[in-house]
Amino acid sequence: MMQRLKVLLLGPFVRKSVVFQFGFVGSMLVQAGAGVVLARMLGPEQFGRYAIIMSLAAIGSALLGAGAADAMAPVLSRARYSDDGRGLRDAMLFLGKFVSLTALGVALLAGILLPPLAGVLYGDAALGWYAAIVLLAAGISTLLFTPTQLVLQVFGHIRRLSLLTFTDQLMRQIFVVGLVVAGLGVLGAAVGHLVGVVLVACIAGLFWRALRRSGTLLPSCAAFLHERPKNGREHLRPTLWVLADRNLAMLYGAAPVAVAGIFLASTDVSYFKIALGWMTLALSVLSPVSTLLNTELARIQVQEPRRLRSQFIKVSLVAMGVSTFVTAIAALVAQPVFTILYGAVYAPAVSLVYWLIPFGALFGLGVALGPMWRALNKVKISIGINVVALSIGIPLGMVALAQWGMVGAVAMVTGWYTVSHGVSFTYLVRLLGKR
Repeated sequence: MMQRLKVLLLGPFVRKSVVFQFGFVGSMLVQAGAGVVLARMLGPEQFGRYAIIMSLAAIGSALLGAGAADAMAPVLSRARYSDDGRGLRDAMLFLGKFVSLTALGVALLAGILLPPLAGVLYGDAALGWYAAIVLLAAGISTLLFTPTQLVLQVFGHIRRLSLLTFTDQLMRQIFVVGLVVAGLGVLGAAVGHLVGVVLVACIAGLFWRALRRSGTLLPSCAAFLHERPKNGREHLRPTLWVLADRNLAMLYGAAPVAVAGIFLASTDVSYFKIALGWMTLALSVLSPVSTLLNTELARIQVQEPRRLRSQFIKVSLVAMGVSTFVTAIAALVAQPVFTILYGAVYAPAVSLVYWLIPFGALFGLGVALGPMWRALNKVKISIGINVVALSIGIPLGMVALAQWGMVGAVAMVTGWYTVSHGVSFTYLVRLLGKR
């Protein structure tokens, strides 16, 4: 028993996960620290507006091609382990062109649609303009930062991946906080994201040049514009399906605050945002595992297909155990932490953390779902499950918000995740059992 535990804990995947944790969790801590400063500087009302802006931008970013990296991760992983250099280059060329086109399209749509939409939903068109600035920053991020992250992961440069992930949030939040402190308010926070992303894109470019010098067949930045992938059509359809699936998953994270803002005052939105953000920060320890599973499950599928089902179940159950433990700790320390960091004015957020305990405990069940759907090429099933869950869940969530206010918002987000994760996990376990 001890020997098996030692092998599990010292395995290469666990070691990579731990290394990636430093950068990812570090970036989350930077983001959380910046959130504390912003909450104190802006106050509950303006911080609530900022939360709505970020949610609108996150919903808009569902149209970006960043999710294409998740679609191409198994393709690149299989190409690498099959020594298919040409296939790897074609996959990267496709990804580069895809994210460039989607970034341009979304940037144009953001300026046209978001201001009037915010005016209708929240009675404040300025929220839409600020969200468009943040969305433009997200579009720039997908151009080189996202492909660089993916290649670092596929080639096993986890330390560099960890450093780049941390640098991304550090640069963003320095400018976000700096411009708010300078007196520019919510507008400064939005512009800070844009300035930080431009600098991070330059840093990602340096990483990309270093990767090309290592002897891989990665294309240059110029090749992304002028060279066509030979198998572009072959990648397009599965990429669109994976993109739709990933973007639905993003809606689960972004939509609760945006929907809550329609029914709640901005101060109540800030309380809900802080409580949900606190729980999400605690659960961020699981996100690197999900990211690395995009390539790890593809590797197991190629090299050890008989272990695929058992590894999926093991990772999911262990992750749920971790999420339950982390949630309990987060709830236990919420009262003193909120009092010290946010101040007494945000005290109503503490009780919402306690209501979110079921959400956090069950969250870990979904860690391996996305990577497994993509590895099995069954993304259409995942999309169907999530579309049905949101189609029913959003109207029910609105009813809950109208009836119970902030507690209704907690019920809404808990119901969305529980139904989606539970149905998806059950389906995949049965499917893998038949195989």
